Amino acid sequence: MNTENRIAVISLTSNGKNLALKIKSYLGADIYVLRKFWEQGLKEINKSFKEFIGDIFYKYDYLIFIMAIGIVVRSISKYIEDKTKDPAVIVLDEKGKNVISLLSGHIGGANEMTIKISEYLNSNPVITTATDVNDKGSLDLIAKKINGYIDNFKQNVKYINSLLVENKKVGIYMDEYFDVDTRGFVKVDSINNVKYLDALVYITNKKNIDLEFNNLVKVVPKNLVLSVGCRKNTDFNLLYESLLNFLDKNNIDINSISEIGSVDVKKDEKAIIDLSRKLNIPFKVVSRDEILKIEDKFSKSEFVKKSIGVYSVVEPVAYVLSGGNLILNKTIYKGITFGLGRLK
Repeated sequence: MNTENRIAVISLTSNGKNLALKIKSYLGADIYVLRKFWEQGLKEINKSFKEFIGDIFYKYDYLIFIMAIGIVVRSISKYIEDKTKDPAVIVLDEKGKNVISLLSGHIGGANEMTIKISEYLNSNPVITTATDVNDKGSLDLIAKKINGYIDNFKQNVKYINSLLVENKKVGIYMDEYFDVDTRGFVKVDSINNVKYLDALVYITNKKNIDLEFNNLVKVVPKNLVLSVGCRKNTDFNLLYESLLNFLDKNNIDINSISEIGSVDVKKDEKAIIDLSRKLNIPFKVVSRDEILKIEDKFSKSEFVKKSIGVYSVVEPVAYVLSGGNLILNKTIYKGITFGLGRLK
């Protein structure tokens, strides 16, 4: 199995090291062992165990411990912060009989990793999160699957997941289809028919929802690509205010934007760079060579052609970065243009 996740396997015994090597062959991972068990390709635990845990706790996405669970609990307790930040922690006995999801089961992915390891080792997976043991989906896993934003995340996740476990009627409605785990949810066909529900999860890119229903939790998928064109040395505040106006006019939640794009000649444009930093999303550039191949699909400007060698910027950039799914054509402000694509 290939993975881009950062994985560490920690063991304290000879049997544990052997099991760690087996897990590494499947997942790819850094293996940490005591000095007396060290060999080429492994990493040494060269300080007190609690100190060592402090050094690596946030360097990895997954920490897999092969030892007694009590040792793990005592060692990680002072470093645990928040379910949205903590790494996934999985614990195995040195014979690999049990694989236990200990920390960050949903958001961190410990439950999913526990299942993968247990299937590979033919072991017993131990998962204790309430939605899982009740065979339900969960709001936090839905958000993770679609890279979704939820306002008041922890409060709303707890609220919805508790209702699911209590077998309440929790509806789910999507403006577009997403392949998410809806076990336990009531699939809603019409947004106008929700009054019988105890709560509703609405997956949407919309900023404002025209619905009179109090128990609504909005999940905003980060699946939109914003393309930007602007004059050299454009003022950042002008760019930002223009963007807010653009999003407001099209009823688009700003949390929907997953990345900002522009043409390569704008790679050093300070206002666009500052915008990507403010929104905490990547800024990507599309080369003029790429645009030349597809520019006949879009509106043309002789002025832009004379300036940078291509007829258009925002429409082809949004088209390229979204994989060919342009959803909003060029919108013009004073010296600024925006376009929008949706990731497929």
